Amino acid sequence: MSRVYIGNLDPRVTERDLEDEFRIFGVLHNVWVARRPPGYAFIEFDDRRDALDAIREFDGKNGWRVELSHNSKGGGGRGGRRGG
Repeated sequence: MSRVYIGNLDPRVTERDLEDEFRIFGVLHNVWVARRPPGYAFIEFDDRRDALDAIREFDGKNGWRVELSHNSKGGGGRGGRRGG
């Protein structure tokens, strides 16, 4: 499985909203939207290639930051946005 981080989300975005947007890329195992503090979410894809396709499509769209989580299988460290 591959976990994708989505940042800069509108606080009104729901799990269902993200499911509807991202499921066209492949099988989703989990969608989690932060509420305290709001503004980010994680989506787990069954296939890494599907996750990478979703990242290419959505990174920058709607002002979102979309990237492979650092906690994805094979990775280490913390998930979330990197400073830059």
